[in-house]
Amino acid sequence: MRTDAGSVQVCGLVVEQRIHNQVTGESMKFLSLADWTGIVETELFAKTYKNYGLATVRYPVLEIEARVEAFENGRGFTLRALAARQPRSRSSRGRTFHV
Repeated sequence: MRTDAGSVQVCGLVVEQRIHNQVTGESMKFLSLADWTGIVETELFAKTYKNYGLATVRYPVLEIEARVEAFENGRGFTLRALAARQPRSRSSRGRTFHV
């Protein structure tokens, strides 16, 4: 996980996803992302879902830029997605691989 300027970037396998309607009637999506460290819940509210929803069904592994939001009870957190995309490639000693 990388953090800067109040946001985080995470990359993980989409292990669960569900669509929900906000009070306004607009669709939003909840995603559960997993990596070797665990699972985190990510929320794509209506505007973000409209802009990046296709990526959530196109790619089984996603890179998410998000803002961390604590649960009201203080016992955990969720990620409010700002963007979702296919993971970028990284190169190491001339080899290219996806993270």
